[in-house]
Amino acid sequence: MVLNPNFDTYNCLFYFDAILTPGVGKRLIRDWKSILKADPLDWLLEPENPSVRYFTLKDIVDQPEKDSEVEETKTAIGRYEKISKIFSKQKPEGYWESAEHPYHPKYKSTYWQIMILSQLGLDKYDDRVRKACEYIFQFQLEEGGFSTFRKQGAKREYMRVREKALERGKRTPAFEIWAEEKIRENEMSCLTGNVVASLIRLGYVNDERVKRALKWLVKIQNRDGGWLCPYWKAHIKDTHSCFMGTITPLDAFSELSAENKTPEITAAIVRGVEFLLMHRLFKADHHQFEVIKKAWLKFTFPWFFYDILRGLSVTTKLGYECDSRIDDALEILLRKQNAEGKWILESTPSSRMHTSLEPKGKPSKWITLHALKVIKTVYQNRP
Repeated sequence: MVLNPNFDTYNCLFYFDAILTPGVGKRLIRDWKSILKADPLDWLLEPENPSVRYFTLKDIVDQPEKDSEVEETKTAIGRYEKISKIFSKQKPEGYWESAEHPYHPKYKSTYWQIMILSQLGLDKYDDRVRKACEYIFQFQLEEGGFSTFRKQGAKREYMRVREKALERGKRTPAFEIWAEEKIRENEMSCLTGNVVASLIRLGYVNDERVKRALKWLVKIQNRDGGWLCPYWKAHIKDTHSCFMGTITPLDAFSELSAENKTPEITAAIVRGVEFLLMHRLFKADHHQFEVIKKAWLKFTFPWFFYDILRGLSVTTKLGYECDSRIDDALEILLRKQNAEGKWILESTPSSRMHTSLEPKGKPSKWITLHALKVIKTVYQNRP
């Protein structure tokens, strides 16, 4: 059903609907759907994708978690064919691909599956998920961050480095010294943010290991408010934070309830969001606010990296929906909506994952769901 055939990105008309709420009486709500070109709700609620249906019921329709329809849909997620295919590749010990390398190969190894499964709506009460999560905790370093490997995984890399050094007539440090330095260098803020956000979504918010990782993320925050991978040699001389390093810690913080946000986390959120907002989520804070990276304007799923939709999602979840500095990104979001009220999946590494979640270049339920969540949050809360 077409809601607004005369939709104009720049001059949207918002209005209030009087509704009768049982037990409450008449109240006014902002009809955020009035700015859509069409209503995609029925499409999102189709049963063949229980993950999208679950989040739509919960976050768009506002049905409570204990509602029978929501509970039934949540249960169905574990039987979803895409999820079954991912788990068909899981090893009995809980990992995917390599036991020593949870990061490589990209998109198929253990870290990536945990990120995907958390975004699809599973939790640790599924034994397969819990086994995978417990497996990756061995790659968490003492200070809190997650690395791409430990000593066993470092051996293969060391042999490659040593062989190249010998070819050039050079010596390499002893393995123990080299491995300790390399493991710490690969303790990255972007990786840790993604992993922690996933673990919180999967139900590990009160786990002391997750709390330690959150403290580490706060500790390594950069002076400008964003994040850099602190020990990565390529960043040694950098002072300006990176968007990828910044969005994932903020994503993790956005998954925390108010009672789980320490004063230190709250302060880190303020500084981190300001870093994104001063760049309007995608623009240089100098050079006449030119677009930093055009790839960020393409909507992606799953959320492994940075794009403006993820930026909008995280900043609005953290309570910045009324800040006008998100408006440039919001305008792009609204403009990309098609005539059916849907959004296109513009980028995804589907051919490199264990299963394709959605086809690139086609209307995407996941992108549409996340777009609607942002739009709803903004236009129900702005004065």
